[in-house]
Amino acid sequence: MRLTKMTSYALRIMIHCGQNPHKKVKTSDIAQAYQITDANVSKVVQLLVRANLLETVRGPGGGLALARAPEDILIGDIVRATEDTTIQTDCFGQGVDECTILRAVPINRVFDNAVTAFIEVLDRHNLAEFVRARQPLPLMGAVDRLTEDQPRTL
Repeated sequence: MRLTKMTSYALRIMIHCGQNPHKKVKTSDIAQAYQITDANVSKVVQLLVRANLLETVRGPGGGLALARAPEDILIGDIVRATEDTTIQTDCFGQGVDECTILRAVPINRVFDNAVTAFIEVLDRHNLAEFVRARQPLPLMGAVDRLTEDQPRTL
């Protein structure tokens, strides 16, 4: 299964907001930091606000913030906000009576069960885990100070 770019963007936006819990984050800063167009950031933010994962504040000092604590936001919540989590096989123009694939096996139920299992795994993890795992990039001068004995983790 391949997740869409929107889900990738949503995870980045949510992690970014989680890393900045005490300030409102500007959409333009997110777009610049992750090289995402302003239009795509706005589109994803709308989905995340609609799913009650982000809140927005307009005006001076406004921006984005997590709607709940990172520990209370499941990764499955983010994926459900940006992905279609039901699968329906298509018979490509054939009517239901003519569709041989639907009579062969309960294919839609099998795929639906698989997607449900996938989302259940994501629901075992929360945004706080992703925020903690995200390491800030080292400053360029810090790389120069590494010695041969120190491991290089970039």
